[in-house]
Amino acid sequence: MRVLFLNEGNLGSYIMGQAQLEQALHIGLPYTPEVQARFAGVGPLGRVAHSAATRPIGALASTGLDFRTLRWHLVQALRARRAVHKELRTWPADVVHVHSHSIALTMAGVMRTVPMALSVDTTVRDWWSMPAQLDMQRNHREITIAPSVALERRACEHAAVVLAWTAWVRRSVESSAPGARVVEHHPGLDLDRYRPAPRRPRACPRVLFVGGRFVAKGGQDLLDALGDRLGESVEVDLVTPEDVPERPGVRIHRLGPSDPQLLDLQQQADLFCLPSKADAVPWAVLEAMACGTPVLSTRVGGIGDLLEDGSAGVLVPADNPRALRDGLQSLLDDSSKCESLASRARARCEQRYDARLQLPAMIEHFREALEDDRAYTGS
Repeated sequence: MRVLFLNEGNLGSYIMGQAQLEQALHIGLPYTPEVQARFAGVGPLGRVAHSAATRPIGALASTGLDFRTLRWHLVQALRARRAVHKELRTWPADVVHVHSHSIALTMAGVMRTVPMALSVDTTVRDWWSMPAQLDMQRNHREITIAPSVALERRACEHAAVVLAWTAWVRRSVESSAPGARVVEHHPGLDLDRYRPAPRRPRACPRVLFVGGRFVAKGGQDLLDALGDRLGESVEVDLVTPEDVPERPGVRIHRLGPSDPQLLDLQQQADLFCLPSKADAVPWAVLEAMACGTPVLSTRVGGIGDLLEDGSAGVLVPADNPRALRDGLQSLLDDSSKCESLASRARARCEQRYDARLQLPAMIEHFREALEDDRAYTGS
């Protein structure tokens, strides 16, 4: 089977999970010797494309009616469609895997010539319903996202299969695109790289936060919740590209996803905390789980599915300072609870998120979809 993997690519220092996906796929390839794989990307936005996708349009920008969401989707989707055509001219594929699915919103026509698998971590409507987004485009949100939602439905229903990363997004796709073939499938991660390691002795516990969008990911909420304990009975490592004022007990790191220092922080932390207000399926949560680091996060997006609804980590409501403060205190003061959560988190990764197993399972989903399509068409 020849599979073309098309990846949107990282979108600056704030959205960097796309590279993690490609790494996971490469980990699984040795376990699928029958697959010939080719990897392609959309590439960075040029000046004209960036302007078309993001430039505010006069007075409409203040009302949200400049349709920036739609413009972004159309620009990226048209660029992705050109990239697919270019690759298929020289390398005919049996299946095209596209991540994220939003760059396939104009590919319904392409899907009639080659089967396409869409990788979905969140739908358009779910993303714009996140707590951190509620103040954005508040007056006209439904109007401005409606064209993207319609294109999303069309793309999902034309795809050979939709790979929903969590049960949360699977339910959403099934509701918004009833004609789509949807399976729950996460690409997994490298469990040989992300694994527990002996912790070095330290004077007080360390909490780790990893997030490009510092406020939306809850970085400031974390600092506020720890309050006077910072520098006295707890220390915090913040991995973020944003500027954060220095204060006692806080260390700020500028690290990329594959940096060995980040892995060391993930393995050495006593607690990983991501009190996010806008997230789909954050890699940072999964990586901490795989490293045997207890996780405290919010019930946002698919995080509850990653943490098995609270069995493999602590979940608190988003944007709830008291719940966050209480959750932090309960874990920082209870090492046995942390050890239990860490053990369950690692076990869950081994059961559901091992990239060596996930790619073969993905290929089987492709085969089933292709067989069903041939049976339907009689070819």
